Amino acid sequence: MTVTAHKATLVPDPSSDTGASAVLAVVAGGEVYGFPLSSVREILIPPPIAEVPRAPDPVIGVIAVRGRIVTLVDLPRMLSLEAEQTGWYGRVLLVDNGEELIGVAVDRVVQVYRLEQSQIEYASTMGAELSEFVIGVGRIASNEESGGEELLILIDPVSLLRG
Repeated sequence: MTVTAHKATLVPDPSSDTGASAVLAVVAGGEVYGFPLSSVREILIPPPIAEVPRAPDPVIGVIAVRGRIVTLVDLPRMLSLEAEQTGWYGRVLLVDNGEELIGVAVDRVVQVYRLEQSQIEYASTMGAELSEFVIGVGRIASNEESGGEELLILIDPVSLLRG
């Protein structure tokens, strides 16, 4: 029997009249990624980190958030990217992976984008072998005078952060 991994889709923002999806854009390892805003509970300045001996590679350690212990992972390491600076994290996203909150260390937060369905190309329609945690690509109009587009790699936090 063949099991196909299910790709998540972005949930339209209920406050949007057009069915746009809210995505938080972050930079990790020099690339821009988007997390569904519905999965991001909070953005933190990195608190003190307690290292965990013999933790798996992407785990940096644990952090305390209002009395709760949260596992902190390095997004560039999870994605097998070169980090811009080793040991420096600009922000920590508290992300709900469906079972628990996980801290995700990123280089920086860019902004929230509201993507219309016409701006999203889902991985299932791309015909390329993409990682199981990539939902697809968002196309954002560039602020430059050239009128080009910037690409935003859309991440499925449940697939990325599962167990």
